[in-house]
Amino acid sequence: MKRISTTFLLLVTYAQVSMGQVQELQWGEFGCYSNWERIPYKTKSEYEFIGRLPDLREFPKLLEVALDPKLSNRDISVLTSQLRTLSRCDFETSLNPGSNAEYQASIAKWKAWWDAYGSKMPEALAQRGQSYEKAWQQVAPSPHLEVPNYPILIPKSWSSTLSFRSGDYGGITEEVIEFRVSEDACSLRRRYRTGWMGKQDWTHEVWQDFTREEADHFLACLTYLIDNPWFFSRDELSEKADGKDQAGISHIKGRPKAWTDYYPNCEWTGILDSNQNVLINHDPWHWDSMDHDLGPKTSLDEPFGIVFRLVRDVFPDPSWDPDSSRWKRTEPDPNKKKEPADPEQPATPPESKSNQ
Repeated sequence: MKRISTTFLLLVTYAQVSMGQVQELQWGEFGCYSNWERIPYKTKSEYEFIGRLPDLREFPKLLEVALDPKLSNRDISVLTSQLRTLSRCDFETSLNPGSNAEYQASIAKWKAWWDAYGSKMPEALAQRGQSYEKAWQQVAPSPHLEVPNYPILIPKSWSSTLSFRSGDYGGITEEVIEFRVSEDACSLRRRYRTGWMGKQDWTHEVWQDFTREEADHFLACLTYLIDNPWFFSRDELSEKADGKDQAGISHIKGRPKAWTDYYPNCEWTGILDSNQNVLINHDPWHWDSMDHDLGPKTSLDEPFGIVFRLVRDVFPDPSWDPDSSRWKRTEPDPNKKKEPADPEQPATPPESKSNQ
């Protein structure tokens, strides 16, 4: 998964200046790149943090300021991007001037996240947080890039569901990947089908001998990539089948040839706790750059975030990497309810409680 370019190697030196500073609980910045909307010039604003990313411990102040009627639309855009970056959660729905109710609802969700989870993070990070060098080395595009000094917190139990769908009519592909992680057991399962309007039977598989160490490694990789989505800037979601491009349709990279990129869609529940509340759900596919000469690219090749791409690489399909793939056929999960009979409905996960 190494994707090294000359431009990125220049960014390595640029970014390491900030890595040597005193540890702070902030992330999502790397040289000229950032997950929040940094303004590269001095500007007048009523918003206190218009020019810097606050520390996680200042999150309550962001929530308070977010309701200030004096904020301009630009101030609100910067503020919500900072909430999203620090929480690693995206609850934003609309910033249109006429959508104040939706904006208020988004801020309420970030407040609920902070009350239930975020407020405990500073102390938990100090006690149990750590760096995950192996995970960082897997996702970082250069071996010369040192692991960041901010700690990561891996929850004791979590679950997550990732759903993919592409195609139309006679060539619909669906895949659902489910993580279930606890102190007692860990499982990684998937089901997929390709055919006419989803009428085909599901094929069920399990990632053989999925361990807690693997689960922690994956979640650490995911966290680092959420903070640095530009690491995937050279990644390609799809590739031409056998070097040919038929009618402009290619197939999804890392998946069987029948899985086309025709109207692709991906949905993710995020990382949920044991009560199905959102811990993390930001799946970034674009970012901000303060220097478009040094860092000109600010999005991935498709509006698909980093989650699907990471799962593809860490848990490869046997058609792509037969030597390391551990997907094995299995029976349907006996603990799950039977799939809905409606063949025209895509298999998508239910919305988590925190997003309702």
